[in-house]
Amino acid sequence: MPIIWCSISAHGFGHAAQVIPVLNKLGTVVDNLHVILRTCVPSSFFQENLQVSWDLQAIPQDIGCMQRGPLDIDIEGTWAAYQEFHENWDQRVCQEAQAMQDAKANLVISNISHLAIASAFQANSPVVAIASLSWDQVLEPFIQHSRTDHRAIYEHIRQEYAKADRLIRLHPGIEMPAFSSITDTGPSFPLAGAPSQDVRKLLGMERGEKLVFIAFGGVPLTGLPLEQMESCEGFHFLVGGILLNSTARRVHRIEDVTMPFGEILRQTDVVMTKPGYATIVSAVHYGIPLVYVRRHNFVDEQRLVDYVHQHGRALELTREDFETGAWEKTLQAVLTLPASLEPPPKPDLEEVVGLLKDYLKA
Repeated sequence: MPIIWCSISAHGFGHAAQVIPVLNKLGTVVDNLHVILRTCVPSSFFQENLQVSWDLQAIPQDIGCMQRGPLDIDIEGTWAAYQEFHENWDQRVCQEAQAMQDAKANLVISNISHLAIASAFQANSPVVAIASLSWDQVLEPFIQHSRTDHRAIYEHIRQEYAKADRLIRLHPGIEMPAFSSITDTGPSFPLAGAPSQDVRKLLGMERGEKLVFIAFGGVPLTGLPLEQMESCEGFHFLVGGILLNSTARRVHRIEDVTMPFGEILRQTDVVMTKPGYATIVSAVHYGIPLVYVRRHNFVDEQRLVDYVHQHGRALELTREDFETGAWEKTLQAVLTLPASLEPPPKPDLEEVVGLLKDYLKA
């Protein structure tokens, strides 16, 4: 039984969403494949999407960024968390490497933990990174030049990344110079099946009303302008992680809709989001208009904004307009945009699967 040790960042759900299609495709060409998921992403996410044999070990793999909601990074808290994560580093790597050896892992996949790469190197296991960004590049703009500890953490992450056998960079991905061997491929995101239920019917929407899916990723929103949303004539809103009073008519909780994310996404008229990988590439693939709220300090944001304007239909909503609920004009406008004349690249994972299969053979 081939065993893959798959380390996945739990900074939101986007990292897991990138890896799952690769594992599913690999499972179609490798018999009896089993995957050990080393991650703090909830098991429910994999139950909905992962089609190979797997078990989950909820062990933190990296820090990512500490967040104050999906739009704001706690920069000071992030550096403090990295400092703590890197304490007793050698011991942490030894424990992870021993666990890999005990599991008899044939291949380690990392998205995008430097701990997993360092541990695989010590365990003498082949290790492949699969990602569209890396944490050294995310952290670099936040380095305070007077802080030698910031620079030391940044350089430490880069040194561990350099131990990977290969980086498979998913499109649209950023530059990641810490990796010495890079293979570029198309986008990766879970493909949704045909909807099993009519979400509009479940929400009690009337004919002609538009459904807006508010999808800011795995970090919950800290608040929404619910009163203004209720006043948006002709629109209904679906959002997770909020409490609603009994009078809410246009705003609905995703927790009350028992459907997978992808099935809901395919039935929505507009997606409102931050520029995050999985939501952006999925919505563009399905031709769904996007309204996005920028963070302005996350390293892959401009790549994703360029991608959606090149291949999809999108408008920016300012942070101020998002927080005050001045949405209606932008929502109406994005629905009138023409389709892009340049279709997005298709998610073609054949080359990636071939590379991974070769590592398993070796």
